[in-house]
Amino acid sequence: MVMLRARFAVYALTALTASSVALVPIPLTVELAASSSIGFGVPTIVDPIHTNGEPDIAIDPQGRIFNSGPTGTGTQRSTWFGSVDGGQTFRVMAQKTVPSAIMGIPAPGPGGGDTDIAFDRSGKQYFADLWALACVRVAVTGPANSGASDQENFLGCSGSSPGADRQWLAVYDPAPGTPNQSAYRAAGGPTPLIYLEWNNLVGPGPNGGAQWNMSTDGLNYTNATGDEVPPGTGATYSPFGADGYPAIDQVTGKVFQAAACNSQTCGTSATSTPGLYLNIGTPDATGTLHFLDATGSGQDLTKLVKIADTPTGSPDTLFSVLSMDTARNLHVVWAVSSSNPAQRQVFVSASSAASGWTTWTPPVQVSDGSTATGDATNVFPWIKAGGPGRDDAVWYGSDKQVDPSSHNNQSWNVFMSQVVFPTTKTGAITGAAPSVALVKVTPHPMHYDDVCLAGTGCIASQGNRNLADFFVVTVDSSGAAEIVYDDTSNKLVQSPNSCSVQVADHCGAGVITVARQSTGMGLFGTKVVGTSNAPVTGLSDPAGDALYPVIGGAGQSGMDVRSSGLSLSANRQTLTVTMQVANLANPAATIAAIPGATNVQYVTRWQMGNTIYYAAMENTALNNPIFYAGQQQTIDLCSVSACFPHVLTYPEPGAGPTFTGKSETGSISCPVTGSCTLTINVNVADVGGPIATSLLESVGGYSLAAAIQEGAEDNASAQSDTVPLEIDGVCCFNFRNAGRK
Repeated sequence: MVMLRARFAVYALTALTASSVALVPIPLTVELAASSSIGFGVPTIVDPIHTNGEPDIAIDPQGRIFNSGPTGTGTQRSTWFGSVDGGQTFRVMAQKTVPSAIMGIPAPGPGGGDTDIAFDRSGKQYFADLWALACVRVAVTGPANSGASDQENFLGCSGSSPGADRQWLAVYDPAPGTPNQSAYRAAGGPTPLIYLEWNNLVGPGPNGGAQWNMSTDGLNYTNATGDEVPPGTGATYSPFGADGYPAIDQVTGKVFQAAACNSQTCGTSATSTPGLYLNIGTPDATGTLHFLDATGSGQDLTKLVKIADTPTGSPDTLFSVLSMDTARNLHVVWAVSSSNPAQRQVFVSASSAASGWTTWTPPVQVSDGSTATGDATNVFPWIKAGGPGRDDAVWYGSDKQVDPSSHNNQSWNVFMSQVVFPTTKTGAITGAAPSVALVKVTPHPMHYDDVCLAGTGCIASQGNRNLADFFVVTVDSSGAAEIVYDDTSNKLVQSPNSCSVQVADHCGAGVITVARQSTGMGLFGTKVVGTSNAPVTGLSDPAGDALYPVIGGAGQSGMDVRSSGLSLSANRQTLTVTMQVANLANPAATIAAIPGATNVQYVTRWQMGNTIYYAAMENTALNNPIFYAGQQQTIDLCSVSACFPHVLTYPEPGAGPTFTGKSETGSISCPVTGSCTLTINVNVADVGGPIATSLLESVGGYSLAAAIQEGAEDNASAQSDTVPLEIDGVCCFNFRNAGRK
C-alpha cells in the first residue's frame, strides 16, 4: 500500500554615530544552525522542461508565487511562471499571446536577459526583461487574472537603444494610513508609481551610471532623473549606483541604491580605499528623482553616504542588494571580490530611517569562511528584510578557498544567514551587534567546478556561466524564506559532448529550484511551519487544477494529476512508479482539447546522486500507450556566454541516437468511479540501479501535452520552443525504500 503525504500549500496574504564606519567588521562567531531550528522542505522544481540562469522569485499580496529568468540572448526569450498552489507547481505566464501546447513561451523578442518582478498593493504585477544589452521589454498583468494575459511595451528597441543592463523595478504604493513625507503624494500624484532603473551602459558616470525611469501604468516610461546637465556644457551626469538592487521607502518615496566606489571607479573625489556607498533619490511633486550626487552642473560623489570601507576588495561581486524591513530600517548585503579567496566573504549592515539612512552599523560577516561547512568562498549575495531588524541573506558558497572562476572541482551550495539586529521599542536599529544563524539550504551541492565572474567575457575564457549572475530570496506572509536557485549538479550536456569538454558547451542544466523554509524562526519573529524533507512513498494533489490555458483556462480531467508514488520490489529489481490521473480513458478527447498537441505524456522525474531519471507513459489519440524510462537528456542553445542546456527532455525508446529511453511494462486501470491509476514497472538497471538505501530526491509527477515526441526534439525545435507544455503536476517528495523488508 502506498502511503501518500498530502501536499502542503501555503496561501500567503501579503502583504552609527557617524556616517563613516570602522574598517574592520564586527568580531562575530557565525554558527551553523542546528537541524532543530532553521530547516527547509523538499526543494520544488519550477519547470521540468525549461532552464534559465539568474532566477527571480516574488510573492504577490494574494500569496501567489511567481518566477522568472532569462534563457539567454541567443534564444531571445525569458521564462515567466506563476503558481496558484503555494509554490508547489508553476505554470507558464502569457507573453504576447495565450500559451499553446506547442509554444509555451512565445519566442519573439526582445528578451532573454535579466528579468525582474514587482507588485503593487493590489497584486498587479510588473515584469521587466532585457534584450541583448540593448533595450528593455516591460509587461503588466493582474491582479485578477494571475497572468492569463498581459500587456507589453518595449523601451529603446526601435533604433535609439538605451544600452541597458540589469534593469530593476521599485514600486511606490503606500497603504492607507501610511505617514506622508512625500512631496509627490502631498501634491496628489497618482499611485502606484513605478520606477524602472538600469545600468546605462552608453551613458556617463561610473559603470555608465544609473538610468532611472518612471511610469504610472508600468508600460509607458519617462525619464525620472531631474538633474540632467544641459547639452553643450561639457559636463556629464548619471546617478551613481548602477547594478545595485534598489529599495524604496513607502513613507518618503525615496529610492536607494548601493554600489562600490574607489579612486578608480569614482575618480579622485572618492577615497582610495574601496568602499560601499549609498545614493538616495528624493522625489519632487512630479515624482522626478533628485539624487545626492547631483549638482545641476555635474556630479559630486563626495555627497554619497559611505556604508562601509572594504579594504580587501570591491563589494560589487554581483551584486550589492538593498531591502527595507517593516520598521523602515534599510539592510544591505555584499560580497567582497579579493585576490585572496579566503576573503571572498558575505557581509551585511543596516541603517535606521531616524538617521536618514546615513548612519550604518559596522559590517558583519555572515558567512563563516570554512572549508569544513563548505562555505569557504562566496559569490552572488541577495537579501530580504522582514520584521524590525530582521533579514535573510543568501549566497552560493564553495568548499574550497580558491578563485571562484578557477577550475578546482569546487562543490557549491546555497547558504542562508538569518540576521537579527537589536532594535528599540519603535523598531529602529540600535547599532548593537546582531545575532546570526547560518544554515546550508541545499540538500546536495547545486553546482560543481567554476563559477565564472567575467560576465560576457566568460565565452573568451571558456568559463562556465550557466548560473549567470545572481539568485533571489523572498519571504511569505508567515515569515518563511523562499529561495529560488539553479541546480546544475546534474552535469547535463547535449550529446555527444561530455562534462570534461567545456570549450564552448558547458555542462550542467540550470534546473529552476525553490527551497522553502519549513522550521525555525521566520522573519516576522514567529516560528514557521512547513512540510518535512523526510522520505515518504508518495504525494497527493487536489483535483481540478489541470487547466488549459494553464492560467484561467478550462479543466482538463485527462491531465488532472491526483497523486504520484514510488516503491521498490522486495528483490530490488523493479521500481514501481504510479500516478493517479482523474481520467485516462479517453486520450483522443484530451489531445483534441489542446490545440497543436499530437500526444500526451505522463512523466515522473527524480534526481539520484547527480543524475536525473524518469519514468513515463506516452499516448496518442489512437490509445496505444507506451511505457518507458531512462536518464534525462538536454538540448543546449548558445548565447553571449557560450552554450549551455536550455531544454530538458525525457526521450522515448526508438530508432536513432536521440531516442535513449528504455522500454518498460505498464498498465492503466480506470474504475467505474474515481481516478485512473497509471503503473510503470521499471527495471532498476534502466534508472541507475537504486538500492534500498538510495535516496531519490525531489520526485515529481507531471502531465504534458506535446506536438512531437521528445526523442525527436532538436536544436531547431528547442529554439522555437516547440517543446512539451506542462498542464498539471504534483511536486515534490523524497523517496527511500530502506525500511521495507
